[in-house]
Amino acid sequence: MSVSLTRLYAGPLKGMDRKLMTWDQAPETAWRAQDLFSRRGMAHVIQRYGAEHQHGDCRAVMSLWSKYFLALTTYTGVAHNLLADRQLPLALPRLGVVLGEDMLIDALVVEETSSPLVDTRAEARFLPLIRDTWGPAITCMAHHSGIAPRALWSNLGQYVDYLVRQLHALPEAQSGAALGERWMTLRELADGQRNPLFQPVRHRENAEGDIEPIRRVCCIRYLLPGLGYCGNCPLACREKTEAQPPRRVANG
Repeated sequence: MSVSLTRLYAGPLKGMDRKLMTWDQAPETAWRAQDLFSRRGMAHVIQRYGAEHQHGDCRAVMSLWSKYFLALTTYTGVAHNLLADRQLPLALPRLGVVLGEDMLIDALVVEETSSPLVDTRAEARFLPLIRDTWGPAITCMAHHSGIAPRALWSNLGQYVDYLVRQLHALPEAQSGAALGERWMTLRELADGQRNPLFQPVRHRENAEGDIEPIRRVCCIRYLLPGLGYCGNCPLACREKTEAQPPRRVANG
């Protein structure tokens, strides 16, 4: 890991460097991501992780579960991309995941180290992640739970936005932060397709004078027993109920 990445994985992201391993380091129980993001895999997620939430609305179960995968792929894949101009091999057919007893993702497993980016333009550098990792995973999660794909892209967007804001605090990461900011202002990417991470959050000043991010799309976690609205929910009634983010996810 480069010095820049080592410095990044401190503070709020401390320990994220240990969430990435190669297959020779992974336990035998690791899943192939392609098997997890399948009808059988999603059924396991809804059944076993859903039990943690009294088998509530499966759309909300999937939304909450998705945050662990989306957070890890952001804090590893996007961090490598922006800070080192390198692409981690996170395409689902090549990726593995280490799961806990509750089906939450504890770590990502990759075949090899990262490789240099082929195209470093903001409109092109994230296409492999969108096309080969997030796109098929989100399509699968939406298909097997009924949740709207845009809610899952919104889950991803809050992590990308959070990571970019952390980069702004690192003097040596300003170019990466600027690229990340530009990525989130593009309506279209280099392949001509709509950018699913276009302006994923709004930033507004709260009563204390601090700038807070507000999601554009609700993650519907409030449909699960005892959770309520998250701290950056866009719903007008979010102030009625506030709850802590899910455990083990940075800024969840």
